[in-house]
Amino acid sequence: MSHLDLATTWFLAARAMACGGDEPSIAEEAAAGLFARAILGLDEASCIAAKSAEHMQALTLIDCMSMAGRLPRGTADQVMAGVMMIAYAAASMQPLQVRWASMLASSMDMTEERFQRCCVNARVIASMLPHEQEAVGG
Repeated sequence: MSHLDLATTWFLAARAMACGGDEPSIAEEAAAGLFARAILGLDEASCIAAKSAEHMQALTLIDCMSMAGRLPRGTADQVMAGVMMIAYAAASMQPLQVRWASMLASSMDMTEERFQRCCVNARVIASMLPHEQEAVGG
């Protein structure tokens, strides 16, 4: 899988999770970018290309699930942890976020044990993120 493919999968999955809750926050958007660079090891050019309107405009959540299903197990676990981190950063999950997490885990053929391990990792990461008011200086 190329860096662009991984970046595309990540940003689609992350955007879907962020949009499943309340209005995506500045902190969630920043966390998605930092996660892509620091945890997934993506270069800036791939991240920029993946997020471009021209690249994303024709992609759907079905495309995202298909791409996620082709990720190697370790990378899939990282993506799931990142997606859950975005949900936890808002301090509560909305029903659409729960549904998206379930659909994504299913497409990755994740066992309950693997999913729970990803959730624990996500909680640890989310606990290190500033809350929205801290992120905007309030």
